[in-house]
Parts: sequence; structure tokens; C-alpha cells
Amino acid sequence: MIKTPQQIASRALASRATECLVKHKGFMNRLIVFVAIVALIAGFASAQPGSSNLDTGRELIAQLYKEHSGKSDPLQYPASKKLLPNYFYKPLLDLYLKDQEASKGEVGKIDFDPLYDAQDVEISDFNLVVLPNKKGSGYVAARFKNMGVDQEIIFALERTKMGWRIADIQYKDRRSLWKILKR
Repeated sequence: MIKTPQQIASRALASRATECLVKHKGFMNRLIVFVAIVALIAGFASAQPGSSNLDTGRELIAQLYKEHSGKSDPLQYPASKKLLPNYFYKPLLDLYLKDQEASKGEVGKIDFDPLYDAQDVEISDFNLVVLPNKKGSGYVAARFKNMGVDQEIIFALERTKMGWRIADIQYKDRRSLWKILKR
């Protein structure tokens, strides 16, 4: 079979391209491994305790409610010592832990579930809403029905180096977690 000059040139070009790919295959494999390692390290760094740089205060509150309903409830002592720094602003955290330690397993100043403002809960229609805020602070409202009664709890948030943290929890009757713990 007689080949035209175009076929010969095309075949030579394809051969050179294959040769280049084989030479650069090792480089590409190393590049892919490097990118995978960087992504893995970034994932671990963002998952470290105390560094919950959740993008929004809403995500922080959603995660707290999720943890609260799970096995490792961050509000229960002694788990609270380890888990609450991921959620509470340091001044509120210090007051909360002080109350838990002082109560020695008994009821302290907080005789209700601070996330639901109730002792007994039967929650439905749960929703988190971001409220207008000032720079560096934020407010997220948890709205739900508890035993058929509408409830709203407002989380006052502060932006810290570690991300959003809860500075106070405000209840319908003008009580707040900060005020309860300060008395």
C-alpha cells in the first residue's frame, strides 16, 4: 500500500505525541498525587476541633442542634468541656461550664434545655432563619413548635478567629442564657 506524504506526516506526528505523553505520564501522576494530598490536608485542617469555620452562623446553629440530638450531646457535662468550645463564645462558655461544675451533677441555674427553652420536648416544624445583623455579629432564630406551641429562640453570634460562636441565647420572655448564668 502506498502512503501519501500527509499520511506519513500524520503518523510521525502521532508517534511523537505518544512519545511525549509517555515521558510526561510520570509527571502527571506525581501532580495528581500532590493535588490529592493537598486536598486531604486541607480537609483535615478544617475538621480539627475548635476550628469550626462554618461559613455562616446558620450552619453553626444547625450543627449544634444536630449534635444535641445525637449521642455526644455537647450540652451534657463532661462532654460539654470538650465540645462546647466549638459552639460557644469564650465568656459564655466559661459561665456555662462554671455552672455545670458547681452543680456537681445536680440541676444548676439552668433547669431546662437551653436549645428548646423547655424540660419536655416534642418538636415539629423546625426552621433556622438568619436575621439582619451588624458587621462582626449575627443573629439566627430557631423557630419550631414544641408540643404544638410556636417557639422562637434567638442565637446572638460573634465572629471570632475560630469562626462563628454563640455569645448568648435569647428566649421569648426576655430571659437569656447569659443573664441566667450571671445571677
